[in-house]
Amino acid sequence: MIEEFCDSGRIREYIQRGKRIIGTFCSYTPEEIIHAAGLVPVRLFGETVDIMNAYSYIPNWLCYYSKRTFEEGLIGNYDFLDGFVFLTSDDTNQLMYSIWKKNIKVEYSYMLQFPFSVDGTSKNFFTKVLEKFKRSLEDHYSVDITDKDLKDSIEVYNRYRSLLKELYKYRFYTPPKISGSDVLKINLAGCSMLKEEFNDKIEEYINKLSDEEGLPDKPRLYVTGIPIYDPLVFEMIENCGFTIVFDDLCNGSRNFDFEINETISNPIEAIAEEYLLKPTCGTCSRQKSLAIDERLSYINERLKTLNPDGIVIIGDKGCELCAFSQVELRKELAKIKPVLYLEIDFPLAKEQYRTKIEAFLESLS
Repeated sequence: MIEEFCDSGRIREYIQRGKRIIGTFCSYTPEEIIHAAGLVPVRLFGETVDIMNAYSYIPNWLCYYSKRTFEEGLIGNYDFLDGFVFLTSDDTNQLMYSIWKKNIKVEYSYMLQFPFSVDGTSKNFFTKVLEKFKRSLEDHYSVDITDKDLKDSIEVYNRYRSLLKELYKYRFYTPPKISGSDVLKINLAGCSMLKEEFNDKIEEYINKLSDEEGLPDKPRLYVTGIPIYDPLVFEMIENCGFTIVFDDLCNGSRNFDFEINETISNPIEAIAEEYLLKPTCGTCSRQKSLAIDERLSYINERLKTLNPDGIVIIGDKGCELCAFSQVELRKELAKIKPVLYLEIDFPLAKEQYRTKIEAFLESLS
């Protein structure tokens, strides 16, 4: 069943059906607007681990995600894209937009301005930004995005988020009914499918999952840190004798742990409001409250419910932005639970990581 979610040929099927594909790079991208335009938003992951061409355009100390996705673009693996959308959600995204626009030729490109303050002024500003984005899509693709189109897309995406929340509950069982690596595969597949199709598949899968037996009982881990696009990372941790019962990555719970208010008459305003309030990213600063404080509060609330045996913080060897917050995370979370910090780089040095993970497991016994 998991393999059905991970069918890489589905994007080509969409193109054969006359759909146009828009690549995105951040969970703050308001996909509802792209979807309402009749387009297919696809979160780009980057599958290659051998960076050969990207270093001619970007420095080698950038995060592996930005290097890998750009490498894929340079070698033509994203030739299915009709366009892409970046956000000013962190420094790397802002600069990579210009590099992509210059070197990866597509029909449409757009940079969304994302405010970091959470107040009435920011909400009004972001609403205007999203209205401008909507007009840009309408003008370029000669479509009329009506309020009904937007509300229909909001309903589809709210159902998508609700179903993923339901899926995650099966990880909380003692023992869990689904592994963290399988959940990650499903999450990744959901990022590259039309959500209405994904919703039907995941609902059917959840109904079958309720009758499944639990997995072998193992020490339970809470995972936080950078987004993970490689199930191999989670499989490596679980193969060392752990169960990953929760992850608050931006392509994990923080991607669906909010809901857009369907009763607000102006759907663009509703989208702007909830995307501003969604669980914060470690690379986004706030003006009236610290992003690290919001992140710690979010994690602590879930630790109280899940009571894992330990916490794994995953870092990126090339992401200095994430590293700033992870120092504080390590210090504060270590006061609550045992913490293992894994700094990931590719290709994976599996034996080195396995030694660290197994040592952490031994320390818990």
